[in-house]
Amino acid sequence: MVAGGIAKTLTWFTRLFQLFFSIILVGILSYMIHQYKDVGVKSPRELVVPEVFSVLAIFVSFFSILAVCFLGYTLQLVAAFLDFAIFVGYLASAGLLRHNFHTRSARNPLRNVLISLHMADGNPHRPKLFSGLVKLLGALIIIQIFLFFITTILSVFVAQKAGDRRAFREKPARSDHQVV
Repeated sequence: MVAGGIAKTLTWFTRLFQLFFSIILVGILSYMIHQYKDVGVKSPRELVVPEVFSVLAIFVSFFSILAVCFLGYTLQLVAAFLDFAIFVGYLASAGLLRHNFHTRSARNPLRNVLISLHMADGNPHRPKLFSGLVKLLGALIIIQIFLFFITTILSVFVAQKAGDRRAFREKPARSDHQVV
């Protein structure tokens, strides 16, 4: 019983971090996509895919917080499946952003394109802003991969505990008087 309570609490806190980081990612990615739209250039997949999965992660995190606290076995398994789907989506996002994980900011193509777009729009040169945003984007994507992997495992564990409790409650009581 104690292990299930600890797992629920850990899952709940992890989901809160997922929610907060998803909201931050949506803000960062929306700003970057807006930079592309200001110039009239189509946004690249490496921004659109993480944006889609970050928006989905917000809804999944809300649902999963409810599933951990209030919902039963089946919906907790659904939450675990959704966690796995978002985990895979963030893995795909990291794959698309693979060229932007350099420690030297000048080697990150996304940063360089954003600076060029920003200057083409007539705005001042701000390399530190875009360097920081691209590094933050990469870091949050990696953090989300770990968080969604952890909650996938924890959700299955919590659902298993809820299933065990449900099976224990539904087990028919054994009578001491048997009819021969």
